[in-house]
Amino acid sequence: MRPILLCLLLALGAAGCPKLPPVSGCTPATWRCSPDGRPETCSASQRWEPAGERSCAATGSVCVVERTAHCAPAVDAGADASEVSP
Repeated sequence: MRPILLCLLLALGAAGCPKLPPVSGCTPATWRCSPDGRPETCSASQRWEPAGERSCAATGSVCVVERTAHCAPAVDAGADASEVSP
């Protein structure tokens, strides 16, 4: 009876654990834009974690990496530089 109870408890415990992204070997505290255009940061456990709940495209912006990855306003490539506000 004990082994069955132990297995049941382990199964219930595993079901309650959050699903973590795979270990990628990234450098902790670095930033990038994911393939779907979402800012991500590398966690201490070397996993790419999303920084926010939505992709940049969902807000009409694009993902850029400066010091950090973040969503920035999309600029029309055909716009004259004088037409773009600072």
